[in-house]
Amino acid sequence: ASDIHFEPYEKSYRVRFRTDGILHEVTRPPNNLAPRLAARLKVMSQMDISERRLPQDGRIKMKLSKTRAIDFRVNTLPTLYGEKIVLRILDPSSAQMGIDALGYEEDQKQLFLDAMHQPQGMILVTGPTGSGKTVSLYTGLNILNTTERNISSAEDPVEINMEGINQVHVSNKVGLTFAEALRSFLRQDPDVIMVGEIRDLETAEIAIKAAQTGHMVMSTLHTNSAAETITRLLNMGIPAFNVATSVSLVIAQRLARRLCDNCAEPADLPQETLIEEGFEEEDLASANIRRPVGCDKCNGGYKGRVGIYEVVRITPQLQRIIMEGGNSLVLAEAAEQAGFNNLRKSGLRKAAMGQTSLEEINRVTKD
Repeated sequence: ASDIHFEPYEKSYRVRFRTDGILHEVTRPPNNLAPRLAARLKVMSQMDISERRLPQDGRIKMKLSKTRAIDFRVNTLPTLYGEKIVLRILDPSSAQMGIDALGYEEDQKQLFLDAMHQPQGMILVTGPTGSGKTVSLYTGLNILNTTERNISSAEDPVEINMEGINQVHVSNKVGLTFAEALRSFLRQDPDVIMVGEIRDLETAEIAIKAAQTGHMVMSTLHTNSAAETITRLLNMGIPAFNVATSVSLVIAQRLARRLCDNCAEPADLPQETLIEEGFEEEDLASANIRRPVGCDKCNGGYKGRVGIYEVVRITPQLQRIIMEGGNSLVLAEAAEQAGFNNLRKSGLRKAAMGQTSLEEINRVTKD
């Protein structure tokens, strides 16, 4: 599970888990437990238990053994019938998985590694909430985390604690914004800077200035594809020249549920249907398209998740289109011609390898 929801209603109380990106109900405890559970969770996450009218944020650290601990990010929200509490599970070991476990294809992995080892530039990871952007960034930081590099990160909030990285918790309450933290980083002799999210023009401008002055900058944005990421930066008000010269790599990503190897069976689909979905005829000869069944070892035919990626290196041709003010459609077309697979193609490739089902690819990548 990635999130746990405690929800009070007028006549009932329910607990739901989000497992592999899908919410499902786990239990309905008695209604009179609602205020007690809320109070207990608020005590554990060091919140003010007397404040029931305003949302609060907190954190719980749970020690599983001497070497392993899991953090929970806790948020309370006053609803009509009590406080709804959501716990986001932050597992530090997810950053240690290594790049091979994330599901990049060989050429995509190489593009990511090459961009990271450049002395300067900007790597942007984009996608909706819960698509694994933070884990991608941390996996990259983990590779760069050596004694000869000074790495600083600004996040809201810090999701995964990592030794060797100077992590700053951004707090607008006290005036420590992303832009303020970034300005300070530039006076701290940095090699690598990680910005949790580029939300406004000020943050974007400083991040781009840092990428142009000999630093490696990594950050995230909420856009749907690599081409739209470039357009978003331009729409924020950053000059096209600055975007073209500083952004070196854009990764758009989604998470699809992985088929359970124990029970998945071949999907018998007519070739015309598959070609309509976007498969190439030559790929279908070796394709192993499977469908979920469901067994006692998995969750409705799926177990775990796999990343689907669109990795686009900003080539001289793409730089020219950006400087000429090309829109996201022109950029997407040029990226495809340069041989960079879009999300849909990468997803279909995963389905052809039998890692996930066609329904799942349609759920996460269909426009």
